[in-house]
Amino acid sequence: MIRLTGAVLVAAGAAWLGFQAASGLRKQVRAIREMAHGLSVLERELELNSPPLPRLLAQGEAHSQGPAKELFRGCARGMDNLARESFSALWRRLTGQLTGLGQEGQAILAPLGDTLGRYAGPRQLEALSAARRRLEELAAGLEEDSRRRGRVYQALGLSGGAFLVILLL
Repeated sequence: MIRLTGAVLVAAGAAWLGFQAASGLRKQVRAIREMAHGLSVLERELELNSPPLPRLLAQGEAHSQGPAKELFRGCARGMDNLARESFSALWRRLTGQLTGLGQEGQAILAPLGDTLGRYAGPRQLEALSAARRRLEELAAGLEEDSRRRGRVYQALGLSGGAFLVILLL
């Protein structure tokens, strides 16, 4: 009875690992989509009102979620310390902390800090739009990859668990 219980637990553990790996892929896609939505909020606000940067970030924070909300909140709070750290450096530092986006997502976002608040509205709008489109393209590609690799991870977890059960029994 103990061997059977142990075998079932090993199989369940292996299956769980496979499903967790697949879940991690889906979380990255969701984080990138949330960031793209956050950038679209900034785009819309900039296009309609052309607010100063602190108010733009506050609006972005208020209407975003996930990593976008986190980034906009951090940048809005960091605006008080611009004497010690430029906005560009602040944006890059905070973007680097958003590990859920992956390196590609971070690389797309990082250059935005050089444009936001520094150039005229149309130039900022163009940069936001380009970054949003690239994030959406990245999310679409990762979503397809997530579907494919997610199934593989799940199958590997299940078959690995079954193999270990056979070995243990």
